[in-house]
Amino acid sequence: MRMVIDPRCGRKTKHDHAEILTYLAAGYLAGRDSVRRCLQWCKNHIDFLRQHLELKNGIASPATVSRILGNIDEETFCLAFIEWMTGMLNTKGINIAIDGKALRGSTEKIRNRKTPYILNVIDTATALVIAQLPIAEKENEITAIPKLLKLLNIQGSLITIDAIGTAQSVMDTIKEKGADYLLTVKKGNPLTYQETKEMFAELGKENERITAHPDQTVTYEKQMESYEVLKTRERNRSRMEYRTMQICHNTDLITLCKKQKEIKTVGWLEQVRIPMEREKDGKDITPAYEEFIKNGTVRKPRVTTGDTLTDDIHQAGVISSRRMTAQETLETKRKHWRIENRLHHVLDDLFREDRSSAGKSKNNLAVIRKTAYNLLRIAILREKTESGPTEMRDQFNDDLTLIEKYAFRGIAHL
Repeated sequence: MRMVIDPRCGRKTKHDHAEILTYLAAGYLAGRDSVRRCLQWCKNHIDFLRQHLELKNGIASPATVSRILGNIDEETFCLAFIEWMTGMLNTKGINIAIDGKALRGSTEKIRNRKTPYILNVIDTATALVIAQLPIAEKENEITAIPKLLKLLNIQGSLITIDAIGTAQSVMDTIKEKGADYLLTVKKGNPLTYQETKEMFAELGKENERITAHPDQTVTYEKQMESYEVLKTRERNRSRMEYRTMQICHNTDLITLCKKQKEIKTVGWLEQVRIPMEREKDGKDITPAYEEFIKNGTVRKPRVTTGDTLTDDIHQAGVISSRRMTAQETLETKRKHWRIENRLHHVLDDLFREDRSSAGKSKNNLAVIRKTAYNLLRIAILREKTESGPTEMRDQFNDDLTLIEKYAFRGIAHL
């Protein structure tokens, strides 16, 4: 926290800014979900905190903390966070997911402006946050992602981004940094989406025809040489999920690939979610795959198809600058959603980020939350426990030695 410059420089101050940032993170780590509650926890545990911090004037007031958080330079704080994380985690040769998150609770504080967004970057193997970058009011994710990537050493890594990242500026930046990408193609890229959809519809039919009649002439000979299809089926919570991943390494039929010659893999992913249903007597009446496609379910007879995750049948294309198998592509796509399930959900559920009404301090407060979040994740990895973030946070609340170990003693390389 000493890397962050005190915005009150030149004034007589009662409270050290680095100490404030540190014990605020400790409060979040101990299970408090707002600045006021964190500060109250700190007051209740001031004797413990004084074993590690000077606190010559005690704990700062909420007004003082809010004023400091609102005036700390956001870029400097983000860079300090990145330096802290990259000092522990090697960002070369790993899988990295990037996605934006809305700070919905702050919208009311910013009248006549769009909802504030922050770009988050995680290592999909550990779910640790590597970096964040607030999206400026007059910017969007397409312009912000290249700026964020330039701050990181991602050589040899595989970067996954949702459809918003399928832009030439993003692809070019990733390649300039010596990394590869796996990007999603949706209807927002109409030509590439339609070409990919039609290509794999034809290749799928061709594959079925050749399988049934191996002696017949192959129409798409070049494409079928590298065509691969993988089908999976699993139960996930209260639904059955069927996934079909088709990939091809011949990209001649896709216009985008003629411009972005580094693209080595194109694919088409279809995911079908069938909600499980039972009668009053407990009898399972969940329809089979073919029946669901045709008639839906008893409670939901109309099946929706599209490229959003709310559709029963989710379809999207994929492109990658790395030569990948169908298995690798599907696994990497599924790992990408850890940024939603393991980060964004936890920030909203545990830290109540979506309910925070912070205005000017919103982005710096987001760094504090992610500091506490990362310490929780690191503790889970170090303690080799099967506990999730919620259970781990309860342990931090009950056992101050964990806060001492992870918040004050420092963390070695992962």
